Amino acid sequence: MNEVRSAKGLRDVRRALALSQEHMARLLDVSYATVNRWEGGHSFPMGATLDLYRALSIALKAGHRADKILQGWPGDRGRYLLHLFSLAYAGKGAST
Repeated sequence: MNEVRSAKGLRDVRRALALSQEHMARLLDVSYATVNRWEGGHSFPMGATLDLYRALSIALKAGHRADKILQGWPGDRGRYLLHLFSLAYAGKGAST
């Protein structure tokens, strides 16, 4: 899977999760048109949205299945984000 540094990388993450552009937009809390522009190379996500794409990509690369990554979504957004970032970053330099 490509890094989320290109339109193709963004599209690859979405496809690996078996989501439509509309569902990806809901997951990221952006409009369908925004996801479409990103995947078309007309603009690129920034800030927290880019962080979400990165976490999704890292969780996939770590071998987590799409159904596990998407577990709890839709639902309580805070709990879902905690779940996602725990999958992506658990054990990556976390101090006790």
